[in-house]
Amino acid sequence: MMIPSRKEGKSDDTPRVLISHPTGNQNVRNALRALVELEMLAEFWTTVAWNPKSMWNWLLPARLRDMLARRVYADAPQEMVKCVPWREIVRLGVRSSPLESLLCSGERPFSVNSMYRQFDARVARRLPKTGADAVYAYENGALKTFREARRLGIRTLFELPSSHWYWKDKLLAEEGALNPEFAMLLPNQEESVRQREWKDEELLRADVVFVPSEHVRRTLDGVVPFDKIRIITYGAPQVRLRKQDHHTANQPLKVLFVGALSQLKGIKYLLDAIDQLGSQVELTLVGRRMSANQRVDEACSKWRWFKSLPHSEVLDVMEQSDVLVLPSLAEGCALVVLEALACGLPVIVSPNTGSLEFVREGCEGFVVPIRSADSIADRLNTLRDDREMLAYMSRNAQATAARKSWENYRENWAEAVRAASCS
Repeated sequence: MMIPSRKEGKSDDTPRVLISHPTGNQNVRNALRALVELEMLAEFWTTVAWNPKSMWNWLLPARLRDMLARRVYADAPQEMVKCVPWREIVRLGVRSSPLESLLCSGERPFSVNSMYRQFDARVARRLPKTGADAVYAYENGALKTFREARRLGIRTLFELPSSHWYWKDKLLAEEGALNPEFAMLLPNQEESVRQREWKDEELLRADVVFVPSEHVRRTLDGVVPFDKIRIITYGAPQVRLRKQDHHTANQPLKVLFVGALSQLKGIKYLLDAIDQLGSQVELTLVGRRMSANQRVDEACSKWRWFKSLPHSEVLDVMEQSDVLVLPSLAEGCALVVLEALACGLPVIVSPNTGSLEFVREGCEGFVVPIRSADSIADRLNTLRDDREMLAYMSRNAQATAARKSWENYRENWAEAVRAASCS
């Protein structure tokens, strides 16, 4: 078996890291870029790595072409990118069609769970040939890779991007009992015993667990020893020049919500607060409806609502707004909050958004308790009446976003990975 050699001139203490994620997202892309920039990348594994210059790109339906455009990994050398594509391509191809429930639900062959397990098994088989010193994998896609890594003496680094599942189960059960009329807007937490055992063992086999916020770490109390956890918050995009100032106090406060219109995001509490303020505010909602709900349906009819928008247009809407409200019951590290700060948009958030590392009370916005419409309404009323405070928070928001950039994330993450890989 031939093990890849290190490049000439590289320091012997520079670890080689294999990173794997089936679908990719903003934090995965920045982690990958960090490994490439520091010559620490052994291989990157995903399901689909799309080439936008491919002749096939122009033959695909527009809907599928748009989905595949999110699977471009331009930062990594092509020879280091490995794919396990077929189950994911089928899953994407039948999305929103009558075949979706037949092929992709539950534990069926093209379900998310089945796709993750097949992907994980393929990475595990490849691992002995990579010469990696460490493997970095994510929730639901790490178990077989970690088992093989432990056999080979390779360090296992795991990222849990959201609240721990048992903590979240309890919270959602409480919420469903408190507001049964919104229970259909809560995510389905029912998982098979097999799936829960899989996730539990992933955590158990991790040498180090990376989380994006102190909130996520708190949900691991009693589950993972504190000394195994590293907190690396995600990054903000480049600060955008704000095109307009905040309106004067005799105009309605322009309030923005971005995210699925779900009770997990605290949609009831936002709407309750908006109802208290009436004509003093104007609400914009950006996000898909989760299920039929009279209260949410009425809000979408009354206020400005977009089911979805291209990312660039979401940022444009942020620049036209006065404040973002995100009263989530559970998040890992809400990227929409960091995007809002980069647009100079003050925020009102709950502590469970994973945002306390970059939102300070009275500086970039306000932190309100979960399930407190009165607190949200009170803070909105304060900002409506005090536009100087709003402008002050807007300036703080952009200054904080500049400090908490993705470049900053890459530096902090790579330093932590290097230390964890060499322990």
